[in-house]
Amino acid sequence: MGIIQESATLFKRELFIIRANLRTNIMRSLIFPLVIIVFFGNIGTSVRNVPIAVVNYANNQQSLQFLNLLQAQQTLNILSATNEQNALSMLQLGNVQLVVVILPNFPSTNPSAPGVQVYYSNTQPTVISAVLPKIVSDAQHFGGIATATSLGQSQGSSPAQPVQRTTSQVASNALYSTTSNYLTFLTGGLLAMVVVFSALFGGGVAYLSDKQLGIIKAFLITPINKNAIVISRMLSGALQGLISAVMALVIGMLFGVTLAMGWAAVIYIVVVTVLVGLGFGALSMVVASKVSRVDAYTIFAQAVGLPLWFISGGITPISSLPSWLVPVSAIDPLTYATDINRAVIMQGFISASQLITDMGVLIAFTLVLALLAFKTFKPTID
Repeated sequence: MGIIQESATLFKRELFIIRANLRTNIMRSLIFPLVIIVFFGNIGTSVRNVPIAVVNYANNQQSLQFLNLLQAQQTLNILSATNEQNALSMLQLGNVQLVVVILPNFPSTNPSAPGVQVYYSNTQPTVISAVLPKIVSDAQHFGGIATATSLGQSQGSSPAQPVQRTTSQVASNALYSTTSNYLTFLTGGLLAMVVVFSALFGGGVAYLSDKQLGIIKAFLITPINKNAIVISRMLSGALQGLISAVMALVIGMLFGVTLAMGWAAVIYIVVVTVLVGLGFGALSMVVASKVSRVDAYTIFAQAVGLPLWFISGGITPISSLPSWLVPVSAIDPLTYATDINRAVIMQGFISASQLITDMGVLIAFTLVLALLAFKTFKPTID
């Protein structure tokens, strides 16, 4: 038999094992995303007394009514500022979370000359997710248009310059897109995370267990291509990762997550999931070939999986990470997997350049790890 047939034969064995433990695998795939979504998915939905600075340059009847709407919200604590510069200083110092500037032309229906400018810090993404859409919506209640500008800033420095601007006639949120919330944002990052853990534990732990039981030794005395063992483990990790990703997506949708791209988004998610699963399945074989104890391997899997998820922007936007971690996220494969997942779930589209870059990184990651797994796998009997 060729290596493809041999890999398929060994993979069938993996399928029987997965099927025999299907209930356990499903429960394991359900518990983690369910806990994350239940405990973290609703962050920001019950915020209260968020301090915001308001500068009213219009000082007309409509602007006063707009202020009354803002003050009627229990989520906001309105602080007056004499001018925009003072308000931005308050934002920079952390005294307020947002700055609302009511311009002299409020309410404006001209997209090129909005009537309200909202500035916000990117250090409190969940708070912004809760209050920014409502502020913009209240402005539009008067027929006006509002823009939202994210400020990149650091504690104690001078007010930073706007780094992102979005103008829209709908609620605008540059952190979680115009139609999403933190739950959707979290789900997009969670999909990559569950794949990593399923691939690492489904591949490496299972291999070490077979090694301790002598099953690997039995494989090695048969006339098969030894790389078929590695490939079958990679496929097993990818399959278990796919099961976990589907479970996480279903849980997210049950809690209200919608797919902006529709069901076409599932195709992208499946492709990304398979690539990540194969890559980390190969990584599991690299490490499992070097260690002999399951507990040591488990420590490695946890020490690698969680940090990779954090720096990929899985919980908060990358812009809110410490500055020294931002370059590190650029070499994290989960960053690119999460980027695709969030684009199709939250935005409903992905540009050709973004798709080529993200997919290119994931394919390269998978190929490099696969070659490394073939090289490090020891086809001898101890």
